[in-house]
Amino acid sequence: MAPPNNEPVITLHWMGAKQVAAQPGAAGFLKIWRLPETEKLRAQTLDKLALAPWTRGATNQIAPMTNSAAMVRANPSAALLRPLLDDLVQQEFYLELRDAGAAGCQLGLAIRLDAKRGSAWESNLASLFESATANRRTPPQGTANGTTGWSVRATNSPAGLPPALRHTELVHAGDWTVFGLASDQNPIFKEILGRIQARQTPLAMSASADWLQLRCDLRRLFSALSWGPALPADSPQISLAISGDGTNVLTRGQLTFAKPVPFEIEPWIIPTNLIHEPLHSFTAVQGLKAWVSSMPAWSDLRAGPAPNQLFCWGQGGSPFLDYAAAPLASAGSVMQKLGPKVAEETNPLLATNGMGKWERSSNSDGIAWNRVPIINPFIQSISQPQSPFLLAGLAPLVVTNSKPPLGTFQDLISRPNIVYFDRELTGPRVEAWMFLSQLFRIIGRRTQLQSETPTVQWLKVVGPMLGETLTAVVKTGPATLSFDRRSTFGLTGIEFHLLADWFESARFPYETHMETAKLPPRRFGAKNNGASPGNK
Repeated sequence: MAPPNNEPVITLHWMGAKQVAAQPGAAGFLKIWRLPETEKLRAQTLDKLALAPWTRGATNQIAPMTNSAAMVRANPSAALLRPLLDDLVQQEFYLELRDAGAAGCQLGLAIRLDAKRGSAWESNLASLFESATANRRTPPQGTANGTTGWSVRATNSPAGLPPALRHTELVHAGDWTVFGLASDQNPIFKEILGRIQARQTPLAMSASADWLQLRCDLRRLFSALSWGPALPADSPQISLAISGDGTNVLTRGQLTFAKPVPFEIEPWIIPTNLIHEPLHSFTAVQGLKAWVSSMPAWSDLRAGPAPNQLFCWGQGGSPFLDYAAAPLASAGSVMQKLGPKVAEETNPLLATNGMGKWERSSNSDGIAWNRVPIINPFIQSISQPQSPFLLAGLAPLVVTNSKPPLGTFQDLISRPNIVYFDRELTGPRVEAWMFLSQLFRIIGRRTQLQSETPTVQWLKVVGPMLGETLTAVVKTGPATLSFDRRSTFGLTGIEFHLLADWFESARFPYETHMETAKLPPRRFGAKNNGASPGNK
């Protein structure tokens, strides 16, 4: 059952970078956080965020760099907001958001500031909202005697003003500056202020030594903020906590579903003969059958039961030795239907972009993507002692006499009720994904991420500093999955690159680079079937 609407959609407590820096467990994290390249990326990202409300993320990108810093200086509203974003990174804050239905969102934010920074928040935000609403600030209403601050009510709302901006307010309470957004009354603002006055803390959640604590109802959050299509009703509620042990970042979380997850834990069927050292990554996941079966692409195949487990791995020696295998008793018959379907659905697009085509393999029952740059992807069935498998890869399978990673396999099968396991050498995976992501931008007709951009420079410096990342998701109850990760900086290789693609978007934070940096399809002569990259 979904929580009542008066419960928070999201609560977030951030200790603040200054306080994190004083934690003994943050030593490893700080080696990366304090890099000059990290500071450059952080500055560019905050510049873009400051511009986003007024430019919808359009940074007037000039390859290979953006002029977002100059645009902030030229935009009075962004210039007022920009230093406040620095405070949100450096100082402790607590945020709470509720969904008030047709009345829009209600937001409360408390940030711990000294008198100088508190005064800056008071004046900068007042100027922003007076300008946005065309209304003047008034003294705060309904607060304790002696409380300083302001309230801005949009009595005559300008056209297009979001409901949540019709009533903004800010007050100072002890070490805290409290800010609120709502269409009318804001109970969150009053509750946060009341907790500070009674207990000297804004937290509704229990205090802890974690650097960050997050609780979020994903479906209601997407609905409240109008983020894309509605999420399914059974989307989970999420809790997350981040801390450190001196060397690693420790991430813990929990996914709580409205009803029991639709699978039981099965014994792992690992394709041990296909996976061998040197191994840079290994991922195992189960519980996929219900999800895959519900996908139109699978049901259209009429291929019988869907696979329930999937194994992915990346070999050392080349960034393109990435493979995936799914145990499936009917793998051979599924491949007979899957191959033609993949070719039918994708070859017209590949021909448009001059990126080869899927064709029948000459040495298996599968198909291969031929005449594509650098890689030679394939899908086939393969029989192994454990089970038949559907096998896919970015390059022909390389099997040597090197030993399989028996320690990794044993770590997987020794963990009770585990549904997701991922172990990687994150530094090599960041390097591999640099090649892969740029290649897929070429294939997908997207502009490249330029090497001079702050994000790419950051990845080049950070990559060699990253050690092993181990992630595990365990079924801890009928409707509960618990998450645990030990890593150098909190992210896996592919997550670093997904962030890079987002941060370098010309429309950050609204769209990713892959969404915005589209190139026109290539044009080919009538006699060209798409196999050659020559232009018309």
